[in-house]
Amino acid sequence: MMLSPLLLVRVAATKRETGANSPRVLLLFSALMVMMSTVGHGNPLASVVALIVAAAATGVALLHPMAVRAGVGQRRAEWVLVVSLLVSGLILSGGILAQAFAHLGSPLWLVVVNAYTILGLAGALIGFRKLPRLRWAFALFLLVHTALTVALLRSAPAHIDTQVYLHDGIAALFHGHNPYGMTVPNIFSPHQAALFYGPGVVVNGRVNAGFPYLPVPLFAAIPGFLLGDVRYSQLIAMVVTALVLRRLASDRIGRAAAVLGVASLTSIPMLTGSWTEPTSVALLACLVLALRQRRHAFIAVLLGLLLASKQYFVVVIPIIWLIRAWLTRRVILIGLGVAAAMILPFFLVDPATFWRAIMGSQRGPLRADSISLLVSSVNTFGWPPPWTYGVLPLLGAAMTAIALVVRAPQTPAAFVAAVGLTLLVAILLSRQAFMNYYFLVSGAFLIAAVAWPTSPALTAPGQASRHPAISR
Repeated sequence: MMLSPLLLVRVAATKRETGANSPRVLLLFSALMVMMSTVGHGNPLASVVALIVAAAATGVALLHPMAVRAGVGQRRAEWVLVVSLLVSGLILSGGILAQAFAHLGSPLWLVVVNAYTILGLAGALIGFRKLPRLRWAFALFLLVHTALTVALLRSAPAHIDTQVYLHDGIAALFHGHNPYGMTVPNIFSPHQAALFYGPGVVVNGRVNAGFPYLPVPLFAAIPGFLLGDVRYSQLIAMVVTALVLRRLASDRIGRAAAVLGVASLTSIPMLTGSWTEPTSVALLACLVLALRQRRHAFIAVLLGLLLASKQYFVVVIPIIWLIRAWLTRRVILIGLGVAAAMILPFFLVDPATFWRAIMGSQRGPLRADSISLLVSSVNTFGWPPPWTYGVLPLLGAAMTAIALVVRAPQTPAAFVAAVGLTLLVAILLSRQAFMNYYFLVSGAFLIAAVAWPTSPALTAPGQASRHPAISR
C-alpha cells in the first residue's frame, strides 16, 4: 500500500522522535535549569547563562534528537534529574506550605515538611509494580497538597497588582463594565510604581492601564473569585496539569514527574504571587493529551483558548505547523472561532482601549532586575540601543521558530517543547523577564519530557488508517 507524502513525512518524524535514543534526558535537564535559574534571588548573570544552556540543550533535543546515546546511563541520568526535581521541589514547597501552621524551623514545621515530602515521594512511586499499595498515594498527595495550599493562601494575602487586576477585572465584568477600560488602585510606593509602570501611568493613586492580559486568564480566574480568592483558580490549573501529566506518562519516570505539576521549585511562589501562567501550562498539557488521543473537538477548543491566553503566544503560531497532521480545516476554523469569541467582544467595545491595555505591559520600562540576556547586556555594556528592545524578542523567536519548523519532529511532544524553546528565546531577549514568564517555559519542557514516547510505536503501512496523519 502506497503512503501519501504527508504520511511519509509524519512517519519519518515519528522515527526520529521514538527512536531508542530519546532526548528526554535533555528536556528534563532543561526544565531543571530553568526552574533553578528563576527561583529565589541569585546571581542574574549566572541565571542567564544557565537559561542559555537550557535553550541549547532543548535545541539539541529537537533539532538533533539522535545525539543522545541510549542505554543504562541515559536511564539513570533521567532518574537522577527527576529525583533532583522532586526532592528539591517537595522540600521547598513543603517548607513554604508548612508556614501556614508553624513558625519556620519549629518542630511542627519540620514534621509537616517531612510528612509532605514523604507523601509526595510515595505519590511519585505510583508506577512501581512492587509497591501496589501505593497506587492511592498520588491522589492522596494531590488532596493533601490542595488542602495545605488553601490554608497557606488564606493566611498569606498577596501584595501584587496581578491579583488586583484579576479581582477587579472580574468584578467589573460582573457589573457589566469593560475590564480593559478600568482603573485599579496603586498598591506600590511611588518609587516602585515608577519602576513597574513607567511615568504617567499612575494618576491620583490609580493605575490607568486597564486589564493587561488577554481574556482567558480573566475567565479562568472566575472560579477562584467565587471561592473568595482568584489564586484558587491557579491551584486548580496546577492540579489539572498534574493529573494530565499522569495520564500522558508512559513509564515510571513520567509518572514520577507528574508530581511536579503541583510541587515544582516555582509552583508555590507562582501561586502566592497570583500569576496566571499556570492556566497556560494546563492548557498546553490538555492540548498535548487531546492531540495524543486525536480528540479533534478538544484540540480545536484548547488551541483557541491557548492563543487567547497570553499576548506572547503570537510568537509560537508558526510552531503549530509541527502538528498540522492533526489539524483538519474544521479544527483550524473552530480554533480560530474560539479565539475570536474570547477576544472580539472586548475589542469591539472599544478597540483603542483594548489595544492600549494589552500592549501597555509589553511596552513597559526596561526592568534592571529582569533575568534577561538583553537586560544583562544593557546593565553591563549599555548596549543595545533602546530602539531594538521591541525588535529583538520577535526576531529571535521568529528565527527559532523557523529552524524548529524545518527540523523538529512533527509530534505533540516536540510541538510543546518547541513552544517552550521559542518562548525561552523571546523572553531572554525581552526587557522584562521574571519567574512567571519562565514558569511557562519550564512547564512546557516538563510536559514534553513526560509525553515524549519511550519506545517506537510506528504504524505498519498496512495499518495506515490508524495513523493520526490520515484520521480526518
